[in-house]
Amino acid sequence: MSALHLPGRLDQRVLLGAGWRATLVVVAAVAVALELSPWARLPLSSAAVLGVATFFHRRSGRRGVLGVVLVVAGGGLVALALLGLLLDVLPTGIDPLGWGLAIGTTELLVLAFVALFLPAAEGSRALRRRFPVAGIAWGGVAVLVLAGAVVYSTVSFDATHVSPLAIAAVPHGDSVTVTVSAGRDQGPYELDLVTTDGRTVIAKSVRASGAASYTTSIPMPATRAVLQLVAAGSTTPVRQLILDDTAATK
Repeated sequence: MSALHLPGRLDQRVLLGAGWRATLVVVAAVAVALELSPWARLPLSSAAVLGVATFFHRRSGRRGVLGVVLVVAGGGLVALALLGLLLDVLPTGIDPLGWGLAIGTTELLVLAFVALFLPAAEGSRALRRRFPVAGIAWGGVAVLVLAGAVVYSTVSFDATHVSPLAIAAVPHGDSVTVTVSAGRDQGPYELDLVTTDGRTVIAKSVRASGAASYTTSIPMPATRAVLQLVAAGSTTPVRQLILDDTAATK
């Protein structure tokens, strides 16, 4: 085991290599945080992980390709587990923005650590000439699989996670007070009242957040009706509430 070297004046090539890789990491983190298409996030995340792995390999060439693959894959899995536990206890919870910031920050810290504390291995140029092509290929595949797992977990979370959003109704005589609340900024939505006579738009551009809810008052329907909160231009409700005053009038 080699001792860590205190950082001195960094070589321009080291700064350049770390710089473009850091830029790639930031771009990939922004893509995840903004919830871009998986077809954009997967190649960017894969390229970022591969960039960090190749930089680590160049600065510690004595480990060999297999050693780098084991360190990156094993360390990556451990880091993902710890980041998931950390995000779960934070008020923001586990969401794409948190994943993007957490993983991006971790990769940037790894780049900085490798650039500052791991000196380039002696004879690394000769070692690079002897790198087996198959080993490099399998190492790249392993890194891509790891990055794919990160993106797949994010996509699965997007598909199954339901953001905090609720619709409530409180009767007051012949009227009903309708409230739309949310845990974070959401909208715009359209609030519709669906009866046997058809669909009536009650309000448009309905927005709600953790700091402010949307409230309106409507007449109590004479028959059973359904309040639906739908996205603009859609008829599929994201939330709905049944209004039935028949029991109260019996």
